[in-house]
Formats: sequence, structure tokens, C-alpha cells
Amino acid sequence: MNEINKTRNFYTLMCLAGFLIILLPVGIANLVFGYMLGDSPCVLCWGQREAMIFIGVMALFIVRYGIKGKYLAALLIMTAVGLYQSFAHYGNHAHRDLDQGFGLAVFGIHTYFWAEVIFWAVVLLLGVIFAFAPKFGAFEKELNGEKIRKFTKFSFAAVFISALIVASNVFQAFVSTGIPPYVGQGDPVRFTLNPKYIIWSTDSWNGLWQNISFLGKRDVKAPDYAFAPASEKLGIKFDNDVNNSPFSKIDSELKIAKEETIAFDKPINTLDYINNEFVVSSKWDVAFLDDSFKIKESFELDPYFSATIDPIIGIIPYMNDKFILMGSNKSFLRFKKNPNADDTLQYADFIKGANIFEGQGEGLGRGRLDTVRSKFNHVASMTVDNNYFYLATTPNNKDAKTFVISKFSLKDRVLSGEFTPKADLKEGKTLGDLYVTSMTYKNGLIYALSKNHNVIAVIDPVKEEVIKVISYPETITNARSIFFKDGLINILSYQNNENKLYILN
Repeated sequence: MNEINKTRNFYTLMCLAGFLIILLPVGIANLVFGYMLGDSPCVLCWGQREAMIFIGVMALFIVRYGIKGKYLAALLIMTAVGLYQSFAHYGNHAHRDLDQGFGLAVFGIHTYFWAEVIFWAVVLLLGVIFAFAPKFGAFEKELNGEKIRKFTKFSFAAVFISALIVASNVFQAFVSTGIPPYVGQGDPVRFTLNPKYIIWSTDSWNGLWQNISFLGKRDVKAPDYAFAPASEKLGIKFDNDVNNSPFSKIDSELKIAKEETIAFDKPINTLDYINNEFVVSSKWDVAFLDDSFKIKESFELDPYFSATIDPIIGIIPYMNDKFILMGSNKSFLRFKKNPNADDTLQYADFIKGANIFEGQGEGLGRGRLDTVRSKFNHVASMTVDNNYFYLATTPNNKDAKTFVISKFSLKDRVLSGEFTPKADLKEGKTLGDLYVTSMTYKNGLIYALSKNHNVIAVIDPVKEEVIKVISYPETITNARSIFFKDGLINILSYQNNENKLYILN
């Protein structure tokens, strides 16, 4: 008899849970927010509300027809779908500033985040209810050979009220959303019964089935590196013809004065001349070279220690004796040389070189940069002045037009500004036609090296415009780095399986 009572209590709890999810989040959203306050759900809001209704109805099915595997499966599946929907919805607004959001807020939290809370509560409550469930044989005994369970006053009232709330939601959905093929609005106007202001829209179908990807707009392929060409994946056809550049005119032309081969055993992706020594990188390898290109010190970065750093695209001086190493994903490491480094402490950052380099300590460590206009673009270049460092985006398979320079304070690595430089361009062209693999700073100007079309855009970061365009020879086919040494422009190109350094004037 005790097991039968536990079974009835189980059904009572299941009925209460199913009723409450329809009565509270669904009912309040529909009756109070909808009819009284004029809140109208967007497409994703409707999806989350439907998932809650399905969960509540499945719980009431269990109460009426007994516990069955297919009902439990439906409960779990719809909870998983609801979690995905609410996570996708919340993800669209997660990085907004304080008090920015969408729709009405309850206790300062917008409804799309409350949906996330509710679906996790369903998982938690299911666990609690089943933790106190009777033996499965008791469910059969409690049915006593019947195919359906008899309603109690409470279960009948729960089903009746739930049916009214679901019907009211159907009515609201019909008024604000319409019938197929209408699917609601991404940014709905407030709910009204006045047909003059009702909008039935099919806009949400546009582009829905194009380029389907689990990552969505984050399905951006890795940029082009010296050690990993990516032209085909990016959908970019590189060429070395300056006549194909986006600029209306070329102001000057560089000539090769000298050519050297650097005997480095890996394709060099970045090269700079800092504090009277060359600093090179290839993927996660970094080396400091003397003027004859002999290795003085080197390390191999552990890219997966938090924060993950994608292949290195630039190294700049920082705070006199330190450096900032930047990955193409805008994650960085502040490091310095120390011949007496504690390799146990530095093990976290370095696979090799932990005994002579430090990434842990005061003024050191990893971090991530936040951007706005360049959030969905990789970077492949970096340079620095006295107060700021700059990153430039690369075009990709999702966006071949955007070119943004992001400016960060050296003091705290916080975004200080973003801009697309003004430039004299050919009709229909954008700076996204460039592929800037390196930048260097001199006399208040940024020299941005594009491996595509063999041009250097000279940018005034104060005026935010390209003030000069310089071309370099077509024989340099895969330009990776630019820097000044002894007053001359140096360009490093990885071509024909060799690291070629060109000195130009």
C-alpha cells in the first residue's frame, strides 16, 4: 500500500510540475505580458513558449495515461530543444551593455534568459521527482489494469486550465503571427487586436536554408598563414597584380635593393626588428635572432592553456622589457625573457623554453580582446605606437568586404576605437579586397602590407584615412611581414619553400 501511495504522490508532483510550467511562464507571458502589457513574442520567443507547452502537456499525459518511455523521451527531447532555443536567443544579446535587451524584464532579467532558467529547472525537477519515485512495478499496480488513470479534482482542474491557456496562446499567435507561410517577426511590434497595426510577415524565412551551419555566422575559416595557405577555404583568389588593387591610384613604387634568404627551419609567419634583434614566429614557435639570423633564444607556446591562442600573427614590445604576442583570434600572451625563469611556474605557457621565458608573473599573462565591428573577423597583423596597439581584420568566407582597424590601450588592453579608413577607391571596391598580413608604425603612420595585389596602404590613424598607396614588386608573391630597419622597408615573403627577406627603397 505504501508503494501505491508513493505512486499517487509521484503523479501529483508530475501534475503540479506540468501545470505550473503552463500556468506561470506560459500563462503570465500570454495573459499578463501579452494582453495587458502588449508584449508580442518574436520567432524565437514563440519557439521557447511552444517547447514549454509541449513539456507541460507531456507531463499531463503521464498523469492521465501512466508513465511510458515515449512520454519521458518526449519530455527530455523538448527540454533539450528548449534549452537550445533559449541559449541561441540569449546568445544574440549576451554581450550587450547594461540594461540593454529585448522585450520586457522580470526582476531585471529579460524573458529569453528566464526561458533558460525554466528549462534547466525542468531538468532539475525531473531529477528530484524521479529520485523519490516508487519502483516501476508500482506504476502497473496503481493502474490496476486500466488504460487510463482517473482524474482527481486537481488533475482535472490542471488539464482544464492548461487547455484554456494553450488556446489563448493559439489565439495570440494567430493574431500576431498569422497562419503559414507567415512565421512571425524577428523584431515584433507590441501586441494589439487592431488590424491596422497587425503585421503578418514571412521575412524570417529569408536566408534560413542558405549556408546551413552548426556554427552559423561563426563558421569562419582560419586565415591564410605562411605555414597553412587557405585561399580555397576562404574563397579568395590572391594575385600579385597591383592593377587589381581597390585603390584608384598608386602614389609610389618600391624597388628591391637587396634580397636575403633566412635559414629558418619553418615557414616564417611574422618577422619584426625589436630592440636590435629579429623576432620571428611560425604557428606557435617564437625565436629571437641576431643580425646574422642565428637563433639566440626560442620557445614553443602552449596554445591551449587558458586562454586558447590561435596561431601567432604579431609580436610587439610592451612595458620596456616585455612583449605582447597576439593570436589571430585576438587572444594574447604578455611574456618576457628571463634566463633564470622557474620552469615549474612557466610550464603552463610554454611547451619549450619555460626555463628562459616567463608568461606568469606581474604584468604578464594571457587575455582576450573584445571588439565590436570586427567580432566575426580574424586578424593577421599588429603594430604599436607609444600608447596604443592596432589590429587589422582579414576578409573571410563569410565576409569579403569588411576591413576594420581596432585600436587598444596598451595600459589596460581595452578597446579604444575602431575604424574603416577613408580611401580613394575604384567604383564598387572596398578595402576588404586587401589581405593585410602585417603592419608597422613609423612617424605617426601605419604601413599596412597587403599580400593581395602587392600594395602597402599608408594610414593616418588620427585622420582615419589612407593618405598614400605604395606598390611593391610582383616577384614578392607571398608577403608576410613588413618592418623598418636602417630607414628602409623590409618585407618577408615565404615563397618557393624559402623565407625570403627583401630590402626595398
